Formats: sequence, C-alpha cells, structure tokens
Amino acid sequence: MQPRKKMNQQGFTLIEIAIVLTIVGLVIGGIWLAASTVFNNNKQQTLSVDVIQIMQNTKSLFSGSQGTVTTGFTLANAIAAGVFPSGMVNGALVVQPFASNTAVSSVSVTVPSATTLAYTFGAGASAATGLPQSACTNLLTTLGSQNNMTKLGITSLLANVGGTAGSDLTTGGTVAVTPAAAAAACSNPATTDSVSVTFTPSA
Repeated sequence: MQPRKKMNQQGFTLIEIAIVLTIVGLVIGGIWLAASTVFNNNKQQTLSVDVIQIMQNTKSLFSGSQGTVTTGFTLANAIAAGVFPSGMVNGALVVQPFASNTAVSSVSVTVPSATTLAYTFGAGASAATGLPQSACTNLLTTLGSQNNMTKLGITSLLANVGGTAGSDLTTGGTVAVTPAAAAAACSNPATTDSVSVTFTPSA
C-alpha cells in the first residue's frame, strides 16, 4: 500500500490579506460616506420643516394682534407659547439640529419693528452653533420660494457669515431666492453660517 500524498496546505500570503483588507476598507468607507450624506440631508429637511412650522406657530400666536407685535417678545416667550418643536427645546434654550453645543441657544428672536419678528437659525457665529454651508443654502432656498414668502409673510432673508449679516436676498420679500444666490450668500466653508428670517406674524 502506497503512503497517502500530503495535500498542499499553503495559506494566504500577506499581499492577499492586504488586498482583501483594502477592499473591505473601501466598501465600509463608501457605506459610511453614503450614510453620512443621507443623515445630513435628513437633518436639512428636518430643519426646513421645523422652521416653517415655527413661523406658522408664531403666526397663529399673533393672529389676533391686529398688526402689532409686542416689542418685548423674547425666546423665553416663544418657548412658553409652544412655538418651537419639542425636539429643539432644551430647558430655556433652543437648539437647531446641526448644533454640536447644546449648552447655548443656537436660535434667537428679535423684534425689528412693531409689526415684524425675526428668527435667526444657527445664531452664535461659531462652529458649535452655526449651520454648515449646505444647510444654510437649503434653508434660504426653501424659505425664499415665492410660495413660502407669500404664505409666511417673509419680508427679509439674510445669510450671516461668521456673525456678519449679508444683504436681503428677497428684496423686501418680492424676489424668490435662487439656489445660486443662496450658495453665494452661504460662503463660509466653516460651520459659522446662520440664516435670519424676518416676517410679519400677524399677516
């Protein structure tokens, strides 16, 4: 009887293992990039929907005010009145979805005139409270549509870059904001952009 021949039991080489690991890394990287893009797009959509809801809630609050806004209206008043979605409220603070610092408000309220209110989303002019370029551009384009300007009584839309306010992109609420104009206005690659929307809540 002849002895059984030994089978060749050669394993993987280091080069083969390196190639497999590289391919696996590329696949995981691609999945992570796609997931991150989807997550970012969802946050942009959430912000736009929330901002429109905030403005509609504010209009409901002032619907019986006959054109006059109380000059003392503050962020605390807006929170108490239930103007903001619950997911944005953190005690006495209001935090927009892109803010990494939740210990300060990244949304502010001002009263430019007796008949208008202004909300700033991404307030604080810092990377921890501001909006990324894509979110700034998307919010300006969404709010600056002719339909939303008319429906919400928008009189001004500003992109504030690094704390410096830009010019009104709507020309007093009469011109729709194009994606190109919004992208040019949100010009800071760092997360220090914010969007200020002025509107007539009693209109």
